[in-house]
Amino acid sequence: MGNEGSLSMKKFVYLAGPIEGCSNHEINQWRQKCYLGFNENLVGINPYRAETHSDDPEARKRIMMKNYMDTTSCDLILAYLPKEINARRASYGTTFEIAWGYSLQKPVVIVSDDIHVQDHPLMDMSGALFWELDEAIDYINVLLEPYDSNLAFDFKASVLN
Repeated sequence: MGNEGSLSMKKFVYLAGPIEGCSNHEINQWRQKCYLGFNENLVGINPYRAETHSDDPEARKRIMMKNYMDTTSCDLILAYLPKEINARRASYGTTFEIAWGYSLQKPVVIVSDDIHVQDHPLMDMSGALFWELDEAIDYINVLLEPYDSNLAFDFKASVLN
């Protein structure tokens, strides 16, 4: 098997970030970087996977319900709020997803090169803040790394000795 000693379970990271008013490149480029940088036990959940560009109220409700269900079932929320996109349009959906994660007591990791995001007291209280995506990916890899049973402390042996 090759994984003896490793108690590896898949962990799911919800990739919250701007979609509305963004190009496919802006939507997917940073998420692709996450997929490539995450440890093999991590699965990035892309909220754009089932989106349609529709003004239909039912489609909008479905998107919101899907995103909420994803945030409730994931292990961590990674929110990406780049200054260039924030300057064009605030990412209200991403802000919702950060708040959902916080209220669900999930770890929230926020990445932004925007001083207004970094200095906002609610963002500061909601999770771990990073300026660079690479730093956040490294942090998440350590935070969600699998347990290694070979390194587990044997409480019975230590108590008896």
